[in-house]
Amino acid sequence: MTSIPPLDFADIDESLQALFQPTIDRLGYFGDFFRYGSHAPAVLSGFMGLSVALKQSIPDDVNETVALTVCTAMDFSYERIQHERLSEKLGFDRDWIAAMVGRPSSAAITPTQAAARELSIAMVDGRHDDARAAAERIAALENPGLAVALLFQATRFIQVCAIGRTLDMQLAAPSIFDSK
Repeated sequence: MTSIPPLDFADIDESLQALFQPTIDRLGYFGDFFRYGSHAPAVLSGFMGLSVALKQSIPDDVNETVALTVCTAMDFSYERIQHERLSEKLGFDRDWIAAMVGRPSSAAITPTQAAARELSIAMVDGRHDDARAAAERIAALENPGLAVALLFQATRFIQVCAIGRTLDMQLAAPSIFDSK
């Protein structure tokens, strides 16, 4: 448990409130990542700018592949559960989501999704030669821009997981696999 207190939405700067509102509307709540991160508003604002740029550069299926893979590999249920739920909202099949979080699944994944998973796991494990090889496969399958964006996105999710685990962030919502 941390002695750093999470902030309430009413206690953060109005510019941050406006920045967070679309994400809060999508999630349905003001999450711990924002509640803690709001202690460093300029840093969190810049981080959110990176998040938006990456989201615009990466197809949803590949983005969720990276999110679910990194969060599972780093054992951070808070962010994994958020992305399970987001994946469902985006229309991804529950069997596909199961494959992304390492549950039994018969879902087929694309070569780009497979390479994104390999890149993500290699980045989490610090196996940079393997991550490079996966990035090169993504560049060949898609384009170099997507490969580089995925390197940034994998490290962004690694940051989210590391910060969240350090501050012991908790999510009240259950996994989609526990709720039905």
